[in-house]
Amino acid sequence: MCDCIVCHAQLAPTFSLGPQPLANKYPKTQSDKNNEFKAEMNVYFCEDCGYASVPCSVDRSVFFEDYYYLSSVNKELNNHFIDLAEEIYQKKFNFVVDIGSNDGILLRPLKDRGVNFLGVDPSENVSKIANDNGLTTIVGFFDEGMVEHIQKQYGRPDLITASSVFTHLDHPLVFFENVKNLLQPNGKLIIEVEYLQKIVSDFAFERFYFDRPHYYSLKSLSKMGAKYGFNIEDAEIINVHGGSLKVTFAMGQADLINSNVQKLLEQETAYLNTSNLLSKFDDFRIGCENMRKAIQEFKGKGFSVAGYGCPARFSTITNFSGLSAADISQVVDDSPLKQGRFSPGMHIPIVSYDPDEKPDVYIVFAFEYIASIKEKVGVMTGGYFKPVPFIEI
Repeated sequence: MCDCIVCHAQLAPTFSLGPQPLANKYPKTQSDKNNEFKAEMNVYFCEDCGYASVPCSVDRSVFFEDYYYLSSVNKELNNHFIDLAEEIYQKKFNFVVDIGSNDGILLRPLKDRGVNFLGVDPSENVSKIANDNGLTTIVGFFDEGMVEHIQKQYGRPDLITASSVFTHLDHPLVFFENVKNLLQPNGKLIIEVEYLQKIVSDFAFERFYFDRPHYYSLKSLSKMGAKYGFNIEDAEIINVHGGSLKVTFAMGQADLINSNVQKLLEQETAYLNTSNLLSKFDDFRIGCENMRKAIQEFKGKGFSVAGYGCPARFSTITNFSGLSAADISQVVDDSPLKQGRFSPGMHIPIVSYDPDEKPDVYIVFAFEYIASIKEKVGVMTGGYFKPVPFIEI
């Protein structure tokens, strides 16, 4: 049992995704495989505030000691952060601190526009890439000590951003407190976070993994921010990571809440409930079964089947479905940090793209980037397919 971090109600498991490894740890050696962490992934849900949790016993620092996700390898994601940087520039923010800045995907277009910036990221290997490219990034977690260091060395920002970070935090309420202590009095906070309602409506339960212990509705984010004097100024659904929520917080400005926020809150009230979660999880399970059947049919026709893209969802889907290298021979990933390693749990080889070794069928796990993938790869004998639901794309 565990408690809701927002309203403190006692939670119980709603459904399970079975034994799962750490989705962003890619073993390289036999020893790595033998010592891989794996545990039952139980999903807890609070119907009162629309918050979900995936508890994990592993210390949070372990997830980011060696990190293999590079934001900038994705063309569409680059375009998103170019747009965000332009918005920040147009709104005349003077100093931006980006929490979880990765390889500097937002910092680069901010620099191009002459906006003063600072990145904060806990991963040494990824932060080094940013710093080597002249994108100033401090290695560490955004904690009280980091707040004091930034204030002393760089001053207070008028904008703090955190994209695809908030679900990963060990103590999200402390995050709001640290933001409050660092921001200028009239500063803003922009959070881009994977949206629980979108996950449920699309039965995209592959987006649950241990690296992300928390999943949010707009209502739950509103309640958390309000505890530290933050009110939601604006909110919108954005086409990032399969559907995310972009929320702009301001200090003590509740009167600025607009119709976008109200509409999303009303939709959540009607949609986010235990019954819907269980129904959509059943859709996800059936989708995984259909994918397994389709793979066997392809192989029965003599087609070779491989994956394209090895994000965290690859781990959740393959482990839940029991798919191994006997089903998917290999998975192409454009991140050089993952190439030459194996997928978590099922140990499917991760390779770089080789135009001379195209399979007949690609199951595209990075399906939000299908346009770029098709542009690079071209026509496939058997086609491109989304894993769940299993459809041609």
